[in-house]
Amino acid sequence: MNTVPPQPRFTVFVHLTALPAWLALTRPERQQIIADHVQPLLEKHDAVQVRWFDAEAWAAAPSDVLVATTDDLTAWSDLFEGLRDSPLWSVPYFRVELVLPTVEDGFADYERRTGQRD
Repeated sequence: MNTVPPQPRFTVFVHLTALPAWLALTRPERQQIIADHVQPLLEKHDAVQVRWFDAEAWAAAPSDVLVATTDDLTAWSDLFEGLRDSPLWSVPYFRVELVLPTVEDGFADYERRTGQRD
């Protein structure tokens, strides 16, 4: 029986710093920007699951961490391009500090594909 090994799962950590332009907005204004510009992107690129974490209460940089999980790196790239065109990056409201792509259990996938098990 020929089974196809599972495709690797990618998680991308994006470190962001909220800029004064974002912080000067009221909370309803921020929510409106997310509703108008970010939510449609997330719906369009539903192969990518996105979570947002606040870090500013514990660290100066980054103030926020976006965590995106997907099996489809093209979908991730398309979502990121859309975010670059959105006010979050273009005004800018946030500065991207670091983009850290990772592979979940990459060592296990490598061992499974190469037979490198003890």
